[in-house]
Formats: sequence, C-alpha cells, structure tokens
Amino acid sequence: MKKVFVISLIAFFLAKIQAQEKQKSKFDLIQGIWENINNNEYEKSFKIINGVKSLGFSFTNNQTDSDFYLMESIEGFQNLDYDSFDSLNINSFNENDKYFTTIINIKYIRNGWVNKKYCIVPDYFECDGENMSINGGQLVEYMKIKRLPGTALKLLYNRGKKDNRDYIKEYLQIEVGEITSEKCVIYSEPGIPTKMYLIRGDIVTIIGEKEDWLNIEYLGTKLVKGWIKKSDVR
Repeated sequence: MKKVFVISLIAFFLAKIQAQEKQKSKFDLIQGIWENINNNEYEKSFKIINGVKSLGFSFTNNQTDSDFYLMESIEGFQNLDYDSFDSLNINSFNENDKYFTTIINIKYIRNGWVNKKYCIVPDYFECDGENMSINGGQLVEYMKIKRLPGTALKLLYNRGKKDNRDYIKEYLQIEVGEITSEKCVIYSEPGIPTKMYLIRGDIVTIIGEKEDWLNIEYLGTKLVKGWIKKSDVR
C-alpha cells in the first residue's frame, strides 16, 4: 500500500511540473543556452537567448584566437507570416504570437524597424523548453544546457576583450574571472587543497566569495566546483 502511495505521489508531482511547463509562454521556453546537437570533436556551435536578444557563435575545436563566427540577432514571436510584410517593427514581438522570427543581425535595425530581407520566418519551429528545432531551409536542432563549457566561455571572454564588450555579463548575467597563475590549485574548502588545478588563461564562473577566497565552478570534461585564492584570478 505504501509503495502504491509513493508511486501516486510521484505521478502527481510529475503531472504538476508538466502543467507548469505548459503554462510557460513560447517566449519563456526559448530563453537560455542552446547547444547545436550536431556539435562534434571538430566544430562547436552555441546560441544564447536573453529576452529578444540572441548571441550565436561557432568555433573549431582547436580554436585559440578570437577570430570566430559571432552574430547578435533578435529572436521572438510576431503575428505576420513572411509574405505579409515589407518591414518589421521589433516592438511587434510578443510572448505567444504565431510566427517565430529571426532578425539575422541587429546592425540592420533602423529606428526599431528592419527590412524584410533581413528577417527569417522559418517554415517549421518547435520548442518545448529543452529541445528546439528550426527549419528555415535547413533543419537546425538544439538542446538546452545549463552552462557553457570552459572552452566556449574562454573564447567568448577573449572575444569580448577584443570587441570591448562583456558578452558574458550581457547575455548570461554571470561573473567570471581569468586565471593568472601558472597553476591554480582548487580547494574543496578554503585552506583544504585538492589534486585538481586550473592553468593560466582558464575562465571560471564566480559564484561566491569569502575573505581572500572565491567560490568557483569550471566545466571541462566534467563540472568542477571549489575554492581558489583571489590572488590567482583577475
């Protein structure tokens, strides 16, 4: 009897969670960090959607410089199909409108308007908050991830220095730091070292601090959380 009760309770909470997901607007579902499912050992592609602003970037696996594809777009939902407008006002985007639309580059927007030729209204769009499929002539599929891998974060950080922009803070609202020491030991708690370490140039996410210590996380082959000395980072 107890087992049946537990199963029923789990089913109840799952149904409640699903109902809450269904209540989310289409706009809410597309928010976050998206990884192209075709990412492989040679090339990576990511999209970050924050509000109507979207940052897409791609790089090769051995990329070391800041010369990689990066594009800032506007993405959201509006009520006109592609054949129904000559130009589009970005203020016409709403949370649950019919057509998912991309303005391919924010530089084409003038006084809130953009010419039709710079807009994409895909033939097919679907997003459930965890997976997203877009077909505007070519099918592109994404899966949502919680955080960017360390290599992607590092490239985006360095690109920001080159462009004099803080893309990470603008799009992810997180604080990061650059490791400046040759070998930065990771501590499980302040004063308790582990065998793990970071190297010069690694970019860590700062999630807290205590006196001379920073609480950080770093996503390499696995997610590492711990503490480092403030003197090892800038």
